[in-house]
Formats: sequence, structure tokens, C-alpha cells
Amino acid sequence: MGYIIAWVILALLVGAIGSNRKIGFGMALLWSILLSPLVGLIITLFSESESKSKKIPNYKKHKELGAKAEYKNENEKAIDHYMDALYHLENDYKNKKISKTQNEKRLQHIEELKKKVSELKGE
Repeated sequence: MGYIIAWVILALLVGAIGSNRKIGFGMALLWSILLSPLVGLIITLFSESESKSKKIPNYKKHKELGAKAEYKNENEKAIDHYMDALYHLENDYKNKKISKTQNEKRLQHIEELKKKVSELKGE
């Protein structure tokens, strides 16, 4: 009986580790219970960490999509994507502490995107 309790506790610990990874709590727990906590831990540690999988900021994705749409002469789509990028640059960093250099880069990106949107609108 003690082995089963230890197995479940270790599986829960592996699940907790998995909650900060792409595999998630549930899958890490499942592998740990089905195979063993050790095998579950190995699988979990090979899973990409959540911080790495979300590393690309939202504004970069929209900026790339805007550039692709602009290349295809789909100016309305490009404007929409650039506006989405502006939204993320202006709002995603309100409660985050970033360095002065990072903030200067952020403001520079904002100005570049505003200029790009004005050009595409013909202003």
C-alpha cells in the first residue's frame, strides 16, 4: 500500500513540473502513473518549457504577417496586422518591468509601425 501512495505522490510531483512545460500537468501525470514517475519525469523534462514555447512576442508575429501581406499587395490585411502589432506593443508591456533599452526599442517599433500604417493608408 505504501508503494502505491509513494507512486501517486511522485506522479503528482512530476505533474507539477509538467504544468510549467508544454506537456502540461495532465499528460505528465498520466505518463508518470502509467509508466513510472521516473519515466514520466524524463518525458516531462524533454518537453519544451512554457517560457521557450512562448518566447516570440505577439507583436513580432503580427509584424511578420503584415510584411507578408504587404509583399502580396494586400494592403488592408497588412494594415490590420500592423495595427495588431501596435496594439500588442502598446498594451502587453504595461505591467512588465523592462529595461530602459528595451523600452526604447519598443517605442522605436511603435513609431516604425505607425509610419508604415500611414504609408499604406496613403496619408
